[in-house]
Amino acid sequence: MQLDYNKIFINTEIEDFGEIFSEPFYRGYIEGFIEGFNQGVKEERERWMIKIISYGLKQNLSLEEISSFAEISVEEVKQCIKENQLN
Repeated sequence: MQLDYNKIFINTEIEDFGEIFSEPFYRGYIEGFIEGFNQGVKEERERWMIKIISYGLKQNLSLEEISSFAEISVEEVKQCIKENQLN
């Protein structure tokens, strides 16, 4: 009978990490990290949306074309123009 030490080691590591991250402090820390990451993604998407709309306005594109490039509705394009004073 041959023992596979890699499987034993990996299983031990997984169990140890499970114990560590099951504590409330670490769970809160990880949830906070994920929430912060999602917030950063949302902010970056908004910055790119403003850049796309601004470029589209400089190129004299219609609002329908800009909305298709930004993958949002025409109403959202109008709202973004108004909020960011992109006239």
